Amino acid sequence: MTNSTPRPSDAAPGGMRGSTRMYDPSEAEHDRRRRRWMNVAFVMILLATVTQVHRLGVHGWVWLSVLLLIVAAAPLGLAVKVFELRFKMADAERQLVLRELPRAKKVEFVVYGTLVIITLALQSDLITWALWGIWVYDFVTYYHDRPERMRHLYAVTKTLDELRGFPAAWAWVLPSLAWQLLRMTVPH
Repeated sequence: MTNSTPRPSDAAPGGMRGSTRMYDPSEAEHDRRRRRWMNVAFVMILLATVTQVHRLGVHGWVWLSVLLLIVAAAPLGLAVKVFELRFKMADAERQLVLRELPRAKKVEFVVYGTLVIITLALQSDLITWALWGIWVYDFVTYYHDRPERMRHLYAVTKTLDELRGFPAAWAWVLPSLAWQLLRMTVPH
């Protein structure tokens, strides 16, 4: 039984049978440095969280606040990717592509930024948990596409697609904000 493929039998008559891309030392170094900083951030956030839990304690309904704050801060992980564009693009190119984002998307991120600042201000004692939302989003999206992301060009286009297609950033913060406002208005 033969394996039928839509590819013609003489597609690569020289026998290439696929190829690998050329090794780029600058991209490999950037990838190593990026993973190192992710590990350092993990340890720092872990230490800050342990310190906070030890000093303030987290119990009861506060765990719901923590979970909602992690979710609310997750879209801030995109800021890490936008910051990383500084190392992958020239300043003029980066500014040009960021200016080309749809106006509605820019407004959406401004609204999200405003709401997340209010939420973080209302829950400043739990701010270390927001760092987990940022770190987890960055970690998951980085490692999801890591084999392809080694190429700077792919990473740039993937980040820009992520910015354009990010679903309603402002909605991520609403449950946390609503929960905090409810806690403030309802007597304990």
